[in-house]
Amino acid sequence: MSLKKSLNITESIQWFSDGNILAHPTEGVWGLGCNALDASAYRSLFALKKRDTKNSFILLCRSLQSIKKYIQTLSLSDESLLNNTWPGPVTFVIRYNNAIPEHLKNDTGKLAFRVSNHYPIKALLKDFDGLFASTSANISGEPILQFPQEIIDIFANDNLAYYDEKLGKEMKPSTIIDLETKKILRH
Repeated sequence: MSLKKSLNITESIQWFSDGNILAHPTEGVWGLGCNALDASAYRSLFALKKRDTKNSFILLCRSLQSIKKYIQTLSLSDESLLNNTWPGPVTFVIRYNNAIPEHLKNDTGKLAFRVSNHYPIKALLKDFDGLFASTSANISGEPILQFPQEIIDIFANDNLAYYDEKLGKEMKPSTIIDLETKKILRH
């Protein structure tokens, strides 16, 4: 495939809003993402990665305020922790409520949320009042792909394009913490 699958910010927002998959830079690795509220796009992301549907994706969001309608009421200390940590390269696993769409629910009753401080992600989500499902750019169990053209070539899917921006300076995927137990699930 050619580099015609390279998109600027405006084209990228339109691309994933239309139900397509977007390769995108994160704080440390290339990711694959979609509009998480679009059930068809969400299922397509699982199929593209060849990932077990029991393993939910990280949901990138604009702010803590933007996810409050989907999560259980937070204690003052948990809300303070989130406000003091976000935006940043830390993902929290949080109990969701019944407002979360059915296709996002899982057996744990929790989903992973992150408010990124990486400019390209903030720009993508600035005017998007939803949830952006994100996962590392690789086939499940395989090494994470390092370059946009490699991602386009490996996945070879007409519904995949990449957001032409730079990676952040982190050297690994985000830390993941269970908000309820405070246990670090990935460091």
